[in-house]
Amino acid sequence: MELLTCQFQQQMKERLFHDPSQTIVHLSLAKNQEIPEHHGGNALVTVIPVKGEIVFSTQEQSETLVPGKLVRLNAREPHSLKALQESEVIVVKIPVSKEL
Repeated sequence: MELLTCQFQQQMKERLFHDPSQTIVHLSLAKNQEIPEHHGGNALVTVIPVKGEIVFSTQEQSETLVPGKLVRLNAREPHSLKALQESEVIVVKIPVSKEL
């Protein structure tokens, strides 16, 4: 077992763990802060809200995420987000083979 601890609100982006099989990042967002459209590279991405409320958008849809409601993205799927209130999310990236 490995215990990971978030330093809540210390910095916007905090990498909690990284190895070849996955990367886990903690994001802290201020109210109305936006992250413009981007993609997670060649990885499956899961976004898990732990505090607050964010609007999470892909090119096809937008959803309001709160703790207990999460999204999973395909590799290279463009997305953006905006915090409707002070928010925190955990992002898990799992690399996929380049053939996908």
